[in-house]
Amino acid sequence: MAFAALDTSQKSTNLIDCMKARGITAIGRYYTRNRSNSKILTADEARRLSQAGIKIWPVYQNRHREPVDFSATKGKLEAEDALDYAKNIINQPTGSAIYFSADFDATQATFNSAIRPHFQAIAAAFAAAGNPYRIGVYSSGAVCKSLLDAGIVQLSWLSQSGGFRGTPAFKASRRWNLLQALPVSGFCDFDDEVDPNTINADMGDFGGFVLGQALEPQAIASGEARAATGPMDALPAHPEFSGVPAFPGRPLHRGELGSADVKALQARLNELSFGPLVVDGDFGEGTENAVLHFQARNSTPDGKPLEIDGEVGESTWAALFGPGAVFSTQALDPNASMRDLVIDIAASQIGVVEQPRGSNRGPEVDVFIRTTGLNPAADSFPWCVCFLYWVFEQAAKVKRIENPLPKTAGVISLWNLGRHTEAQVVRKSEANAGTVEPGMIFMLNLGGGKGHAGLVIEVKGDHIITIEGNTNPGGSSDGFGVFRRDARPIVTGVLLGYLDFCDI
Repeated sequence: MAFAALDTSQKSTNLIDCMKARGITAIGRYYTRNRSNSKILTADEARRLSQAGIKIWPVYQNRHREPVDFSATKGKLEAEDALDYAKNIINQPTGSAIYFSADFDATQATFNSAIRPHFQAIAAAFAAAGNPYRIGVYSSGAVCKSLLDAGIVQLSWLSQSGGFRGTPAFKASRRWNLLQALPVSGFCDFDDEVDPNTINADMGDFGGFVLGQALEPQAIASGEARAATGPMDALPAHPEFSGVPAFPGRPLHRGELGSADVKALQARLNELSFGPLVVDGDFGEGTENAVLHFQARNSTPDGKPLEIDGEVGESTWAALFGPGAVFSTQALDPNASMRDLVIDIAASQIGVVEQPRGSNRGPEVDVFIRTTGLNPAADSFPWCVCFLYWVFEQAAKVKRIENPLPKTAGVISLWNLGRHTEAQVVRKSEANAGTVEPGMIFMLNLGGGKGHAGLVIEVKGDHIITIEGNTNPGGSSDGFGVFRRDARPIVTGVLLGYLDFCDI
């Protein structure tokens, strides 16, 4: 198999002569947060590749194989790290590209709730730095197409995984700049396999660079255009939202009565499943709560957080009616299984924390608590079950069914009530790797009427991987946020058992 470009996680310094002799003109190498990682492109390697005339395209990757690897916060930090490494360590020429990875077959729900905000934050960080480099994405066809269509990235590198969502169609469209092929072994004495790549000559440029060499005019113009317009202007109108109402010119807030603008707001919140609201033009408590819920789950098109104040100012209006609306059950697939939906939805909330910590409060936490019928301002409520009830409520809306969980905020109460529903019950004596499965809820009795519960997302040997609310990274039952736990034993002394509501 003949090819002129390859990507590898191995240092290429000692194999440059062989690569040149074999016709390699471009190589993909890694930037990563861990500067001591053996796969990272070093300044010496970049210099020697450049001296040989081999172009480099860098990809920034810190795992990026699961939904939990993506968020607006992580996107901002990773963009800033990549920019620092490119500018201050590699001396990467301006106008060239840095690719960012989403190396798995993401669902539409995961794209909306995790990947899109992550890349929006990357675009915002690049814009804040003056857009010194263009942004590329390495991913499935569906993710590449969606980010290109939104104007969030300028370049795309299509993964070798032909079974990923949207990949065959995107490959056929030839909108990709780089196309990765299946790995080959034994090339130029690399220790491991390398991935051949095709450069799309029709696109004219893939963002590769040689140190000290000016970019071609087409590449420079593209970079300058991005810097001039910025990420907001680069976002095209979303076809679903064409002809949307203009911002009324003043913030909408609680107390307005009979307003046509409030009617438009209420209708839009209902469309995005932040209701149900009566579309009457009266901005009351229900509308304010729906706005708070929306603000807590969304960002501006360039990845900046919305102010969570219950008022609809220009930024919130733009997020509602523009290409934002990040957490909308409208984007979830009603044909997906209940099990897949609850796992996707729970994963989208990882990183939610109390404000302030230790208060059992916060805009997002309050939403979880209100879903069970409690007033978060009335007392300090533990909310691990509230989080689970909210997750199943969103999934049930997508499936157009009733929430299968009993409406309760208590762990012991959920265990007692759940066993009298059609839920599958796995008692402590029955719990093992063969009886516990993703989508189940584990239940712990901590004594004194207290307990803890969370969602199983994977079973590994005698442990479970979980997503839990009201916990912390160490697994506390009285923590401050939504976190993923990677090593909780299937059976513990305080285990009540597992409940499975996904097949009701």
